[in-house]
Amino acid sequence: QPSSSLVEAMLAARRASGLFAPPLRSSAQTRTSFRISVLTSAVSPPPSHGDSGPSVGAILSAAAAMTQLTAVTAGARGRRGAGRQRRGTAGIAMAAAAAEEASRVAKDGDCVLVHYKVSLEDGTAIDSTTGRDPPSFTIGKRQVMQGLEQLVRGLSVGDKAIADVPPQLAFGERREDLVLDVPASKAPEGLTEGAQVQLTSGGRPITARVVKVNEDGSMTIDANHELAGKTLKLEAELVDFRELLAPSESPPGMGLATFAAGCFWGVELAFQRVPGVLSTAVGYAQGEAQAPTYEGVCSGKTGHTEAVRVVFDPNVVSFEQLLDTFWERVGRNATTLNKTGNDEGTQYRSGIYYHNEEQQRLAEKSALSLQMSLGQPVVTEVQTASPFWMAEEYHQQYLEKGGRLDNGQSAAKGCTDPIRCYG
Repeated sequence: QPSSSLVEAMLAARRASGLFAPPLRSSAQTRTSFRISVLTSAVSPPPSHGDSGPSVGAILSAAAAMTQLTAVTAGARGRRGAGRQRRGTAGIAMAAAAAEEASRVAKDGDCVLVHYKVSLEDGTAIDSTTGRDPPSFTIGKRQVMQGLEQLVRGLSVGDKAIADVPPQLAFGERREDLVLDVPASKAPEGLTEGAQVQLTSGGRPITARVVKVNEDGSMTIDANHELAGKTLKLEAELVDFRELLAPSESPPGMGLATFAAGCFWGVELAFQRVPGVLSTAVGYAQGEAQAPTYEGVCSGKTGHTEAVRVVFDPNVVSFEQLLDTFWERVGRNATTLNKTGNDEGTQYRSGIYYHNEEQQRLAEKSALSLQMSLGQPVVTEVQTASPFWMAEEYHQQYLEKGGRLDNGQSAAKGCTDPIRCYG
């Protein structure tokens, strides 16, 4: 390891030359493509990083999955007028704020948590959040079918509403031009009735299903959604409001740290296991877009990286010790731009996003020390922490909850079990 004095001297020279500017991002990055299936009747687990894409529930529009966003509950905001600091004012203000919050109604731009049930007109159940955490979405963003947005708009927390949703506000009218006859010469081999195929229209992927296979090998495929043309019965309950941004300040006496090291599932579990870490959350950092979604981040167009926000007790664990955990996760990927393992794209770049000058100093020092040890340029970003947008709920503590295989991994403090990155 290089000596501390040598590292400090090189740091001073590097700062003077501007070498801590963010590295250029590769323009030849591999961008994740998504295949969106809306033929299942229940929300499926998220895909592994590198999979072709997520599947979404029948309640979701084909444009985007209904997201579940972990965030800070929109809490009461007490109002204190000038000159009203007498005894009892705080209690009165809190009561007034609570009353104001209770009377809040959902409107465009609000992120809401909603329980729902969907059925056909004959009562056949299609989808329900019963027994699951309520998913959330932002009203007006078309993250869910329009009928659900319209039903929730105007509700207060605890309110319920029931409505018949016509096809144009659900999954659209059935279109016969989306039923295609494919000659045997162009039909893929081995497909059977009910199989799904991927079509492309205007650059957009469209999922279709095989509805008939003829003896000569020709087939008929249908690109209509299975629920196209159907009126749905929809019940919805507004459970709560959610804020999308994580707090920018740590709790009193605690520390705040933000790291990116590729797929955030395994990184979060590594920090969960560190004694002195009080809480973790995964999300999207260092990007330009407001309120990004997983799909948007994975497109590479929002500029965000998958990151982990850590709240820690500095009396138990130091920021330097957290850096040790970070570099253990990054490994030699510290020298690969926009690439961690098999995952490629700007969303997988590594970074240390500092919250104060001391964190900046320690991060820069550790990055340079690693570079000298490896003998190769370290491309890990060292930048001021920008707003941290919470990732969808299904990403939070993903590996501890079970991951793809429903096989939870220990988050116990001090646990040294190998981390299975995708569950």
